[in-house]
Amino acid sequence: MNHIVLTEEEISEQKMHKNTLLRAKHLFDVQGFLKIENLFPKELIQAVADVYEKSLNFNEETMTLDSGTQVSDKRYIVPISFAPPFNDPVLYANPLLKPLLEMILGPKFILGSFGAITALPGALEQHLHADYRCLFEESKEISCSIPTYAITFAMPLVDIDPVNGPTKIWAGSHKTYPLEQNMTSYPRYLLYGPIGSCYFWDYRTFHAGGANHSEKMRSLLYMSYTRCWFKDFFNPERLEMGREEYKALSEEDKKLFIALQNRREIQKVY
Repeated sequence: MNHIVLTEEEISEQKMHKNTLLRAKHLFDVQGFLKIENLFPKELIQAVADVYEKSLNFNEETMTLDSGTQVSDKRYIVPISFAPPFNDPVLYANPLLKPLLEMILGPKFILGSFGAITALPGALEQHLHADYRCLFEESKEISCSIPTYAITFAMPLVDIDPVNGPTKIWAGSHKTYPLEQNMTSYPRYLLYGPIGSCYFWDYRTFHAGGANHSEKMRSLLYMSYTRCWFKDFFNPERLEMGREEYKALSEEDKKLFIALQNRREIQKVY
């Protein structure tokens, strides 16, 4: 089994067992991605999904979305305002997940972006890509051997299956920075699951959003978590929060939003 299923005890205590953490970290290091089957309460994710879907302006006649930015065929990135129910700490500072993120990104990891992606019915398969360029272009070997510096985190807002648009991902591709024509040498997996599940991958791991062959929209929330020194210059910043919402955060959670502090000079954390 190349994914994690949390036990009832872990969910009840809101803490992964040590062996679960070690196995999760090992799978992520080897594969360049990880799926957790049951991280989030389904009731919370359904409430988030309902609010999100009502906020969209879907034009059925033209099969377009009047919300967000179109990034490929019938696929849109939609900004999310940091307001209920999207500001629930369970979504962005999940106590089950944070220890694993610390193992992957170090103890001072931060939240770099927060938004949603919606693929409309009939959306074509996305092009193969990694989420960032080679960090050191003069040395791909070094760029692939250093620890993870950023991850993309996906949270389905509908039950995702092989029909409505799973994410295709190539295991191990984060360690060799492959060329597209050589992708056949890497095992390919399909990432999908019910609401409550999640999956995330190293910025260097090659992947592609799947085609939506269903008759309904397929949406997911996405976040990026990064080491505190990393600045993403190639992907748009999508982290919207007002001053009052920031003040309402716990002191611990404010540390996740150092990217906002740098842009708005709210206050210094470190």
